[in-house]
Amino acid sequence: MLHSKIDLNLFLILAAVYQEGSITAAAKRLHLSQPAVSHALSRLRDKYHDPLFIRHSRKMLPTALCQTIMPRVLSSVSELESTLHNIGVFDVHQHQREMKFGFRDILESIFFPELATDLLLNTPNISVSSRQVSHVDMETALENQELDIVIDVLSPTNENIQHTLICDEHFSLICRKDHPILSDLTLAKYIEATHALVSFKDSAVNTVDMALAKHGVSRKFALKCEHYFAATSVISRCDMLLTMPNAYARLLKQQMPVEVVSLPFEVPILPVHMYWHKQAVHDPVNRWMRDKLLNIATRVLPNPQ
Repeated sequence: MLHSKIDLNLFLILAAVYQEGSITAAAKRLHLSQPAVSHALSRLRDKYHDPLFIRHSRKMLPTALCQTIMPRVLSSVSELESTLHNIGVFDVHQHQREMKFGFRDILESIFFPELATDLLLNTPNISVSSRQVSHVDMETALENQELDIVIDVLSPTNENIQHTLICDEHFSLICRKDHPILSDLTLAKYIEATHALVSFKDSAVNTVDMALAKHGVSRKFALKCEHYFAATSVISRCDMLLTMPNAYARLLKQQMPVEVVSLPFEVPILPVHMYWHKQAVHDPVNRWMRDKLLNIATRVLPNPQ
C-alpha cells in the first residue's frame, strides 16, 4: 500500500523512465540530475517492494509489476498535465453547481428575476441559493466556502477577500401617491413627517441620519423593520415616509401605489461591491457567475462612476 504522503513527483519520474527507457534520457527530459532520478526510483522501489526496472544492456526494462501499474500512472500523469493546457476553454454546461450568495432581500429582488430566469432557460445545471450575511461574518463565510459571492455595501476586508465595485447607489424618498409632501418637498417638511426605518442587525451606521446630523436635525420613526418590501407596503397606505436605495425604490414603484422622488438634502453615494475569496479567483464557475452578475448590474443598477 502506498504511503499517504508520497511525493507525486515520483510518478512523473517513473513515467519518464518508462517512456525513455533510460535514466539518463529521463533526467535530461526532466532537467534533473541522474542521481536525483535514481534516488526517486529507489524511493518508489521501497514503496512497491519491487525493482520496477531491470537493466538490460543500455535499456531499463519494466518489471511485470511496473507494466501492470503503468497504464494507470500514465493516464493520471496525462490528466494532470492536461490541466496546464486549454485553461481558457470553459463550458459552463459541463459543471453541476449550486452557487451560494450572500444577498440581502433588496439584492435578491433586483438580481434574481433576471438571473434565475436566465439560468433556468440556458444553464439549468447551475442553481443558486441565497441568505443574508453580516459584515462581521462575511469573510469567514467566503473563506469556508459557505458562500461563493457576496454583494453588499463597501466595508473593510482582509487581504484574502477580493472585491469590485458593482454600482454606486444613492437614496431616494418613497411615499404614497398624492402625499402632501410631494407639492412642497423641503428639508423642514421632511423632518416634520413621520418616518419608517429599515435597518439590519449588523448596521452600525445610518448614512441618511448622518447626513441629517450635519444639518443639526433628526427624524422621528413610527416603524422600524428589516425589510423594504414590508415598509413600502405600509407607507403606501399612510403618510409615513421611507428613505431607501433608489434602484429598489424604482422596482417597488412598479408593484405598489407609491412615488419615488429625490431627497431635499444631500446623502453620500453608497458604493455597493461584489466580494469573493482569493481561492475562488480562478474558479471558472465562480468567475463565470461574477461576470454574469456584473452584466446584470449594468442593466438594472446605477452605473459605477
